[in-house]
Amino acid sequence: MIAPVRELGLTREWEVEYAAERDLPVEAGNEGTWSIDTNLWSRSVEGGDLEDPSHVPSEEIYEWTDTPSGGEALVEVEFDEGYPVTLDGDELDPVDLIEELNELAGAHGVGRTDMLEDRMLGLKVRENYEHPAATVLLTAHEALEQLVFTKPERDFKPQIDQQWAEQAYRGLVFSPLTESLNGYLDASQEKVTGTVTVKLQGGHVRPVARESEYGVYSENAASFNTETVDGIEQADATGVAKYHGFQERLANDVAEKAVTEADQEKATLSTDGGA
Repeated sequence: MIAPVRELGLTREWEVEYAAERDLPVEAGNEGTWSIDTNLWSRSVEGGDLEDPSHVPSEEIYEWTDTPSGGEALVEVEFDEGYPVTLDGDELDPVDLIEELNELAGAHGVGRTDMLEDRMLGLKVRENYEHPAATVLLTAHEALEQLVFTKPERDFKPQIDQQWAEQAYRGLVFSPLTESLNGYLDASQEKVTGTVTVKLQGGHVRPVARESEYGVYSENAASFNTETVDGIEQADATGVAKYHGFQERLANDVAEKAVTEADQEKATLSTDGGA
């Protein structure tokens, strides 16, 4: 592996000066040298004055996102087995969809992150990110999962997401563990099909509507005006509630009994003149 930056001990300042002397098109921040990395999914900015965690970044560091304003927009995203396939009803290939959503969401200031990142080698580094499309898609995707997943699936999925992200961050995408995680993800996403409408406003995105043929949701069951649903009556909840809290009630009874016995023992010792 050839790694000249590491092997030659080059600094960012030296690199910028080298590029300037040879008229190479390299951008640097006007208050210091910012390190900027860009790909389809996000844009990261670090270095220069941003290395001071107490420094408030200027709007100059942002290119993909505008300063949040009072405008708003509704965006509909359709998913097929977990993958986004249409934007506002228009079928797009993944790259075009992400690029278009980056512009649309970025215009509303959506997708800014200012964080302290713990690197693999133990360094803590401040990073500023822009990720408009990623923010919208992840928010919409999670909203759809909330509709089609059972509660145990909803509770477990974030653990898979976190572990997969750790694997990717550490460069272990092709490890046996990641392959196993991918197997679970592929299976879980088979029913993540449907549409989600999100609202972009003031730098934020939130789901406002969702629909799926796989939705684990019964409008009739959720209604406040329904007494019986699929043979289940309101009165049936009484037995469920008693069993559901059984261990908690038992634990409280045991604790209360222990306190009572301790108080009685103290009272007996006091009466007998004990210490």
